[in-house]
Amino acid sequence: MTKVSQHILPLVLALLALLSACNNEDTGGYPYRTRYLPVQLAGSERWSLLNVEIGEVVARDSFATSPSAVVCDMFYVQQPDGTYNFYNVNDPMKAVNSVPYGSVTSFGAEGYALASTRGGSLMLIDKQCHVVKELAKDIAQGSMMTRGRIAIEDDRGNWGFIDERGEVVVPLEYANVNAFLHDDATVVFAHEQDADSAATFMVIDRNGKQLYSASTATYRLMSPYYSSGVLPAIKGDSLVCLDHSGKEVANPNANHAAVDSAGYDDFTRTPAGLFLVMKKGKMGLVDKDNKVLIEPTNDRLFDITPTRYIAMNDTLCRIVDEHGKPVGDATFVHAHGSIDNVYASRGFIDLNLVTASILSMFGAGGACGASPATTLMDMNAVVGEDARPLVGRNTLTVPQGPCIVQYLFNNDIASLQADSTATFNYGARVMAVSIAVNVSHCATDVEQAIVNRLSGMMGRKGFVFDRDGMFTAESGTAVALGYGGGNVNLYYYMNRNYAQPLPRIMRK
Repeated sequence: MTKVSQHILPLVLALLALLSACNNEDTGGYPYRTRYLPVQLAGSERWSLLNVEIGEVVARDSFATSPSAVVCDMFYVQQPDGTYNFYNVNDPMKAVNSVPYGSVTSFGAEGYALASTRGGSLMLIDKQCHVVKELAKDIAQGSMMTRGRIAIEDDRGNWGFIDERGEVVVPLEYANVNAFLHDDATVVFAHEQDADSAATFMVIDRNGKQLYSASTATYRLMSPYYSSGVLPAIKGDSLVCLDHSGKEVANPNANHAAVDSAGYDDFTRTPAGLFLVMKKGKMGLVDKDNKVLIEPTNDRLFDITPTRYIAMNDTLCRIVDEHGKPVGDATFVHAHGSIDNVYASRGFIDLNLVTASILSMFGAGGACGASPATTLMDMNAVVGEDARPLVGRNTLTVPQGPCIVQYLFNNDIASLQADSTATFNYGARVMAVSIAVNVSHCATDVEQAIVNRLSGMMGRKGFVFDRDGMFTAESGTAVALGYGGGNVNLYYYMNRNYAQPLPRIMRK
């Protein structure tokens, strides 16, 4: 793997991708154009909005909790009762929606989002929170809009895409799909797959036309997203790039020879084609010819647009331009630019379907593809290629449909070496698996109802009641059931001797 495929550090601000933008603007290689950034100013416990183009603070100290990322001038704030209100940066204190939403996605650059009220179906809404179209009642969840497409899933686990009108443009016939994030082509998987570990993936365009198909036995995907017109994959021991026809082509981002030979401790390419570099623990910015734009004197440096960066020193952050010159005089300690709500679900729930979905994810011998003997090496395809973001962590989180699955290992997933490289600890073993389903948009008694149904069906999975909401199997595994914070929680223990009861906390 070349240095350019590594990341300098986990980008705790998560500012690289889905940020504030509007259509038809020069984004310099970024998916969206960033204008506003939620920040916690130095010396304040409340949140404000910062115009990163001019450095001006908007709605100073107006929010007790962090607003979401600002996309196309729209953002949401979660209310104390768990519902959501949308706001526009031009009137940031007045909710746009008249009725609180139980579930939402962030707005896409096109100016549309998905939302649902408690008890209602998913709706496609515009920036005035007017309903463009109410989706069919069997649509269980949908994604944030990217490049004019929203991925939707029905009750039977079939995925497809709708457009800005809410019309189906890619039929719901796939087991798994990925967003059209940077490109008008993306990777999808069919339901019917061979029994072996290899799978066939297909690449489709925005209208569902299949461009080509290939096997993961030949191409191990580094990412399901096309970027700069290519799909990166590992073939044998080499990095290759596939174009829209599946042909192997030259890597369009392989222009870092001058930076690679400069002796930096590490570097990573920005979407605008510049390079964040690290030298002796400090970060700076250079171009592809290694011309220094920002000297490596910052504790941390994060790119948010081609001409705006967050420079962090002594825990304080400020906005600087591509030459390191301060933009405005605001200093802050935290920023929130990540997209938290990528998926929204309808405001009602089919208890039978949810229970069956959770039950399908585990058995007496293991859960979510992991067993008592599973190591990190066995999960290499899920972990990916970059060890650095996982240094010092012993948990790995993987969304699976409406569930959030977290694998807990008996050791750190990755370690930092003396030469500043990061390596995976492939012998780390899965100790437990957590499965969580968010039902905060539903009635407050739903959590207990789902837990009751799961408890009544545990015998079908080979488990018997033990104590305090826990069940054990002859294989030595155990399951604990609970809920809290609007989530139904199932904890699967590979060794029942370590099993602990889960709390059951009702929502108010």
